[in-house]
Parts: sequence; C-alpha cells; structure tokens
Amino acid sequence: MKQQREDKKLSQTELTLIEYSYGLDSSVDGIGITDESGQFVFANEAHASMYGLTKEELLNKTWHYCYDEEALHNIITNGLPILHKEGHWRGEIFGSRIDGTKFPQELTLTKVAETNKIVCVVRDLTDLKNKEQHIDFLASHNEITNLPNRRSLEIKLAGIKPSISASVLFMDMDRLKQVNDAFGHRVGDLLLQNIAETLRLFEDQSISVFHLGGDEFIVLIVDKTKEETFLIAQEIVEQIRVPYIIEGNEVFITTSIGVSHYPSDSGLTELIHFADMAMYAAKQAGKNNVQLFTKDLKEQQDHKIQVETELRKAIENNEFTLHYQPKMDLTTLELKGLEALIRWENPLLGNVSPMDFIPIAEETGLIIEIGNWVIKEAINQLKEWETKGYPLVKVSVNISQKQFQYSNLAEYIKMCLVKTEIEPKNFEVEVTESVIEDVHIVLPILAKLKEMGVGVSIDDFGTGYSSLSLLTKLPVDTLKIDQTFIRGGLQDPRDLAVVKSIIDIGINLNLTVVAEGVETENHLHFLKEFNCHNGQGYLFNPPLPANKIEEIYLALNNFKKQNYK
Repeated sequence: MKQQREDKKLSQTELTLIEYSYGLDSSVDGIGITDESGQFVFANEAHASMYGLTKEELLNKTWHYCYDEEALHNIITNGLPILHKEGHWRGEIFGSRIDGTKFPQELTLTKVAETNKIVCVVRDLTDLKNKEQHIDFLASHNEITNLPNRRSLEIKLAGIKPSISASVLFMDMDRLKQVNDAFGHRVGDLLLQNIAETLRLFEDQSISVFHLGGDEFIVLIVDKTKEETFLIAQEIVEQIRVPYIIEGNEVFITTSIGVSHYPSDSGLTELIHFADMAMYAAKQAGKNNVQLFTKDLKEQQDHKIQVETELRKAIENNEFTLHYQPKMDLTTLELKGLEALIRWENPLLGNVSPMDFIPIAEETGLIIEIGNWVIKEAINQLKEWETKGYPLVKVSVNISQKQFQYSNLAEYIKMCLVKTEIEPKNFEVEVTESVIEDVHIVLPILAKLKEMGVGVSIDDFGTGYSSLSLLTKLPVDTLKIDQTFIRGGLQDPRDLAVVKSIIDIGINLNLTVVAEGVETENHLHFLKEFNCHNGQGYLFNPPLPANKIEEIYLALNNFKKQNYK
C-alpha cells in the first residue's frame, strides 16, 4: 500500500516508463533510470553487474557510486548541459566497479519528456577496446616475432632530435629459404622468433629492434659513434651464427648487415635506404659480415638504376648489336664456329659492358626479352649469311639461368629456326655449370633441343661445382675450358693439370673441347700438345661485327669451297 501511495505522486509518463523498464532485464546493455541528481530509481541486471552489484544494491545510489571524480566531472560539465539542451548525450568514459577496477564504457543519457527522469544506457567497451588495442598492436608490430615493424620504426626515426646521432643496422638472414625448405615454414617461423629474442638481448635505452617482415630486421642505435655501432653489428653477427635448437633440430643461420650513420652518411629519412644498400654489399662480399655505407655504394646504386632505366628502352630503340668471336680448329686454324656476344651502345651511357648490364638484366627479369632477342638475331644472321652464299658454321648463344625458367625456351628456338629455314645443326646453346646445377629444370629443355638437332655446350667448365656424373646424363656436345685456366700462361702446374684433365674427360666422353682465352703462341702450343680440338681468343680475333666476320672468315671459307670442290 505504501508503494502504491508513492506511485500516485508520479506522473502517468513516469509510471509507464517504470513499468516498461521492468521488462529490460534480458538486455545485454546496462539500462538504468535516475533523477536529475543521478539517483537510481531503476537498474536492470546487466547495468548493476557491470559495477559488481545487484539491482537492489544499486537502487537509490547515485552516479557517485559508479564513477570517479574525473568521469563525474565529464558527465556534469559536458553531458548534462547537452542533455538539457538537446534531450540526449553520448560519451565514452570509464566506470568504476565495486572492487576499484575501471572499465571503458559508452554512456548514453536520454531525458524523459514531462519528467525529471534520465534513462542511462551503458555499453561495456572492454572487449571492443581490447580488440582495437590488438588491431593497433598488429598494425605496429610483426605478427610472428611481436617486434615493432616498419611503421613503428619510421615513427621512432621521426622522433629523433637532429642534434642526436643515429645509426641503422639493416639485417638480412642469409639462409632462411634453405631452412624453410629443409625443415618447413613452422621451424622457419620459430627460428625468426629465436632470432628476435637474440636481438632483444641487445636492447637498452639507446638500442631498439624492429622486424620489417620476412627475414629482414632493423636495429636502431642512437647517441653512439659509428665505431661503436660497427662493433655492436659485429657482435650481432657472432651471436646470430650460434646454432639454434628448434624442435630437436640444430639450425644454423647467418646474417648480413649494412650500416648507415646520421649525420655522417645521410639525413635521418635516408638511413634505412642507405643501410639497405650496404646490406647488399655485405651479401656480395660473401654474406655473414658487416658493411658500412659509403658514397661509392650510392654512386654504384645510382648507376645501376640508370642502367636499368636505359636497358628497359634499349630493345625498342634498337640499341643492341651482336658481335661474333671465332672458334678455330687449333690444328688447321680453320673457322669451326662463332659465339654470338651482345653489345650495347646507349646514347646516354655510351658503350656499356655486358659485365655491367647482364647481371642487372638477370636481376630485373629483362634477360628473358634480351635473351630472346639474341636468339632471334643470331638465327636471322645465319639466314642472311646463307642468302649471301656463305658456308655456314655453327653459331652459339649464351643462355642464362633465368631463361631456362621460361618454359617455352625450346619452342621459341624452334620457331626461329623454322621461320628462317636454318638447320638446327648450325645453332648451339651455351650454358654454364651453375645453370646445369638445376638439373631437374634444365635437363628436359636440353633434351628437347638435342632432339631438335641443336648443339649443347657447357661454358666456363671447371669453375663450377657440378658433379662430373652430370656429363653422362646431360645431352652435351661440347666442353669449353674457362679462360681463367688459360690466361695465366699455363705456367702453373695446377692450371696445366686442370686443363689437361678437362681435355681428357672431353675426349673420353666423345665431346668437342674448346679452350677460351687463347692469346699467345705458348697457349696454342700447350693446347695442341694436349690434343685440344678448338680454341677462341685474341690470338685469332676479338669479337667482331657480322660484316667483319664476312670479310675475314666467311668470304675466305667461301673462296676455299668454290676452288677446292
């Protein structure tokens, strides 16, 4: 009866609101009703439990029981004025539980018309905020190692004061692919985590570690000299090379590190790029070492970029030509074949050495297009010589490892031969020992070429590490002895032994043997004594343009053919 008497003091709107509110206990959101002083006249189970209370415990208590002074100040100074003006207010604040812990919440206050009551809707944002924090963490950290990522590194660099020195150590692991191939990517990921833990041991107030992704890490060092930084980099190399035990496997890995320093090497914004350049120099120097950035590296990189840029336009602009170096019979001194060698004259760069642009072409993939051009041009030249009535000798072209990854290599050569009606016996491909190490890729293609009648030569033989047993499996016609064994003058007994062994292997396997780098009569004498079949080198002629080959060799051979039928 007492409750009924108190209800009579409420307006019909308030009675309806309270009656409705009793059906809200199933809501996952906290819903309460207060007067303007913040005293609760109703709260559902969800609302009360957010604060560690029951409904009964929360009734007749005020907002002071749910919020600390900072949150209350926000509600009173920001929320209530907007609520009275617009009828509602929404904000994110922290609620306070009975045990003193705080939780993020979205609080919505709505004024009930014709009453002094306020509906409070509370949504617990703890899970949402945790997810947002996790997303933020993932955005700023590597998911495998939990180290800060490139984004974090750039923020850190941007915060370095110009008056403080800084160094970047750009690290690349040397053998991660081999580890993944041997043990699987799970072990590879665990190895990266172990490497991260090793690098964390170096962290202090001046040293921070970042994981850019894959097998690339950055160590940022501030307020230390270049000499101190170099010593730290060397110590990291030594620590990384210590074997890791992962799932019972002893895993070995090394790292190559490039170092750039501010302010002596560059500005802060260029540190990563310049350290990356130095890291590639460390790779080229044999890996597992530290290289400091130098201005020479910058000049080399700029030149490389310029070469690549011009190289991309060279075929379209018809800048390439082929020169041909004769292969001579060492006994009769007759022309036995020609090796086609690419030459490049660029309007901006002048004559660019193949030693300069071929590695760039292979690195960028341009070698496929350039290699196809060489094949087509060499075969077209054979056709031109045939049309002129010259007797044809075998022309060989060098094929790079990248070209063998282009599965249509044999078909492309066949197409060029068919189109020109040149006999396959007049064409030969030269491959290095490093190429034939990928025997599962190379062998099927060489077999196709051999079946077509195209010759196969192993170039630079003796400098690689291929098994001699491969010679019995590959469809090889010719062995070419690398010029490094010849140009020493064949004075070193070891060079003589190697050359003689290669010649003997070739003869015993019924292969033609060609010696490169024949430059003196002494070279010629020894090679003939060892029964080497053919040779090429400056003793006979350097690589020559097609018209000079016609003038010096083909015309002479044609004369002999006409007069000694």
